[in-house]
Amino acid sequence: MGPLPSIIDHKNYILTIQDCFSRLTVAIPLLDKAGAKIELQRWILHFMNTTGHKVKAVRTNNGSEFKNIIFEKFLKTKGIIHEYSIPYEHHQDGKIKWTNRTISEMARTSLNAADLPITLWPWEYRHSVWIFNCTLHANLVKTPHEIVGKHKPSLDMLRAFGSKEFLYNHNFRKDISNREVVGFHLGVEQDSKGWLFCILDKGKIARAENVKFDESSTFQNDRARIQEIQARDLFDG
Repeated sequence: MGPLPSIIDHKNYILTIQDCFSRLTVAIPLLDKAGAKIELQRWILHFMNTTGHKVKAVRTNNGSEFKNIIFEKFLKTKGIIHEYSIPYEHHQDGKIKWTNRTISEMARTSLNAADLPITLWPWEYRHSVWIFNCTLHANLVKTPHEIVGKHKPSLDMLRAFGSKEFLYNHNFRKDISNREVVGFHLGVEQDSKGWLFCILDKGKIARAENVKFDESSTFQNDRARIQEIQARDLFDG
């Protein structure tokens, strides 16, 4: 999906990957379409290593980003069949399009509720995907997370997107520094047990486990500061 403007990491695209059997979905922010094949390779390896399941086939659209000799060689060495969806035959990729539409609507609703600009959409999209994987869907008796992970998902880490987060300032100095760093919530860190948040003053993404939340408070009054950071182009990951 994309391009859409983004102020965090300059990532204007989203690569959506879905397991057809479980509907487990992954959303990966991208700088450009060229990075799609690399991220897809990484996901295939991660999926096979962590679940023990073999990926038998991959279906992509006809985009040039997936027509690459190195990518095809990777699939061949893993014994994976590469299928291309036929243009205008929407039934062939209907599930992923429905998923993209559903998650996009979830993301849009959360952004509006938090009164945050659409430029944060890649991270809200990832947050919505996390919720999607922990939710029951039609024709499934278990959530995607439970089908693949073999255990029920825990919603203990679920927090409202855009809510204020308070993190202890490890660089705290009694004379000049605040004890807490204030940011807004960007979702669950998928590779470790923690949360992602953005520090407005620095325009940086931080990861932490010991965080205090104020889900009743949003950054409605700080919208101008967010737009100011966007203009200054401070987000560099």
